[in-house]
Amino acid sequence: MGSRIQDLTFKYKALGHIVGIYTRRAFRKFQIEGIGNIPNDGCMLWASNHTNALMDPLVILKLPEKVKVFVARADIFHSKPFIVRILTFLKIMPIYRMRDGIDSVKRNDEIISRAADVLADGVPLTIFPEATHRAMHSLLRLSKGVFHIAFAVNDKMQGRKPVYIVPIGIDYGDYFRFRSTALVRFGKPIDVSAFLRDNPDMPQPVQMQRLRDILTQRLSELISYVPDDDDYAAIWEYAKLKAGNKEYFRKALTECENKTGRKLNGLEQLQSVDKYAISEALALKGNEPEKAAELFKKIDTLRLWRIRNGISVKSIAGNTTWGKTLLKMMVLLAGLPYYLFTAIVCAIVWIPTLIIIRKVDDDAFHNTARFGARILLSWIYVLAFGIIFFKSLPLLPAIILTVLLFPAFNYFTDYRESARRTLSDFRWLLKRKKAPRI
Repeated sequence: MGSRIQDLTFKYKALGHIVGIYTRRAFRKFQIEGIGNIPNDGCMLWASNHTNALMDPLVILKLPEKVKVFVARADIFHSKPFIVRILTFLKIMPIYRMRDGIDSVKRNDEIISRAADVLADGVPLTIFPEATHRAMHSLLRLSKGVFHIAFAVNDKMQGRKPVYIVPIGIDYGDYFRFRSTALVRFGKPIDVSAFLRDNPDMPQPVQMQRLRDILTQRLSELISYVPDDDDYAAIWEYAKLKAGNKEYFRKALTECENKTGRKLNGLEQLQSVDKYAISEALALKGNEPEKAAELFKKIDTLRLWRIRNGISVKSIAGNTTWGKTLLKMMVLLAGLPYYLFTAIVCAIVWIPTLIIIRKVDDDAFHNTARFGARILLSWIYVLAFGIIFFKSLPLLPAIILTVLLFPAFNYFTDYRESARRTLSDFRWLLKRKKAPRI
């Protein structure tokens, strides 16, 4: 009997372990919440929002469960056999859409049969129901593919196992900067089998629409959700300006913790305050639309001004002072020698990365390119410079410098980000009197 896509092979396990380590190191903070919401019985379709290109499936791979099978649009399989073999090795199955042609859609019966086999084995089937990625704290209209699969698998299970759709929300600190943060939250699962039992007379299109509404709602609750409308940019800017104020942050966090009845930890705190500020802006928009429109216009003017002047929203929101900024500069100067060392040894990674991202139009793929270059090339500089050090230096200096190679790329990336933020603080201090007023 040939191997099935859900089978855990030694090669997949070994590669998965390596990829998991590099995925964790791709973020300064990586936090998973809501693991208790993962059902311990039945068939699970994991449905996640999709904002950060291929970083999203990499983050999913880092989550619990040893094996995950992914569903992706079929057109990426219309490639060279070598690419198809790689996709299959990575446990990615195609799903056909109407745009692929009627004949292609008919092949979904085979895919759904394979999906039922995967789910029956207790292996999660992961799908991104937005069908494409978009770097926004919002949601596109969900496709019905996840529900077609859930319904078909439920029919094949014949009541032997319940079928669940488990919503997953991924919130990044920044979509475009490497080594930002990632908060992953599992939401309350949707028991599709129970829903269908409770609504047997409901037409299938209506059933799917109801489930789509439920899944959309639950996904929006798991992320810092801003409605996708003309005020999106202003509302998100408002949230960051508010959340960056320490006094507002403490007040909002206290209210959020009182509402949830539990202590929030790490990245959950920041997300809860972001969501609090977003709800505040939306309430103002609903209750006093004219006042909100005027405020959003001023915020958007400030946003465009700070972008033109290379100023981070955190510089404006935080209590930026000359003393703190000069202290940051002193810390940067102290770390400059090691930074220069890391820039030299990591050139084999960051120079090819620069070349690649300049050829990629979609900025959301930039972190994917950085991740790929790192996982493919970082071992080369460690090996090459390690050999050079031991060949040309006494033993103790060689050991010290070789040890310093391992955190080099993280330090190189984090130092550049710290320098960017410090420079932003300087610009804000010099230009804040000219900033548009809110």
